[in-house]
Amino acid sequence: MKKTIIFIFALFLIASCSGDDPVHEAETGTLGGNCYPNGTCNAALECSEENICIESAVTDGDTEHSDAGDTASDNDPADSGEDRQDGDTSDTVSDDEPVENPDAECGNGRKEQGEVCEKGETKLCSEIDSSYKSGNVECNDNCNGWLTVNCMTSELEPLATFPARTHELDYLYEGVEAYLEQENILHELWTEALFNASITMNGETYSIPHPQANTHWIAAYYDSSTLSFYQNSYYCDDEMNFQFATPSVMFGAALSSLKAGKELSIGISDGNEVNMLIEDIMNADDCVMLVGYGTLKVDSVNISAGEAGNFKFTTSKIGLYLPGSTPEGDVTSELETAGFKICR
Repeated sequence: MKKTIIFIFALFLIASCSGDDPVHEAETGTLGGNCYPNGTCNAALECSEENICIESAVTDGDTEHSDAGDTASDNDPADSGEDRQDGDTSDTVSDDEPVENPDAECGNGRKEQGEVCEKGETKLCSEIDSSYKSGNVECNDNCNGWLTVNCMTSELEPLATFPARTHELDYLYEGVEAYLEQENILHELWTEALFNASITMNGETYSIPHPQANTHWIAAYYDSSTLSFYQNSYYCDDEMNFQFATPSVMFGAALSSLKAGKELSIGISDGNEVNMLIEDIMNADDCVMLVGYGTLKVDSVNISAGEAGNFKFTTSKIGLYLPGSTPEGDVTSELETAGFKICR
């Protein structure tokens, strides 16, 4: 666009000079005179397509010819600093400006010259600006900057916190079908919940687990890629009738991350190895009420079916947040993309 404006401006200048009295013909190399044979003019002038010396156009503070490079003596045209082709109005490229790679393609999986980031790339907000205390940035759709909508300048306090816990599962179900058959459930029932907290929301107390629940099934199953842990709670009467009571606590971790001694981050974005959700039921639909943030250390692990399986872990204090306001910002879209509904 800049080149077009300069060219039109040059033509306007030529047209405005076309009515000059031909008796007073300007000297070669001066304003209105013919250009030197090598296509240059005196200082602050440039040669137009009509071979006439005109004033150099300056736009946005960017001079196309520097005085030092294009100064020519009236008597010695060979002193001009740079030979130019007629009509050359190319912009000067600053050393500070990144040279764009014409073959660069945003979203092709690699960061190329001229790109700040690659589509889908994320990092902590504090890595791009130390004033941010929490949240993640994501590369924008043009790969030329970061989206900071989820960045926060102050630490976000959790609504409640699960205390640090250590627990060992000495039986693992192979697949969700085996888990639902509950073959080992009598050895997996506890009178005390592993994870518990109370939160005041909308003027009411939201308890994890439900305050009337007195029995808690704590178990886990695995498939080809993931280990899934559940704390499901029930009210059991004197006649051993069980009634399911929400909310439930669950977390999932990739099998490839479960290495003894390794500490895993708990969160929602792809940068976390463990995802922890507090699930409830609203309008007859399962939904996510809260999400957890903290760490989980793998004390021991043996991914095998039945009594051969083992998974012992220790969690740090785990902060609980609404999906719309977490240390990573609003994670509702990530959860919905993964197939979860949000409790509203």
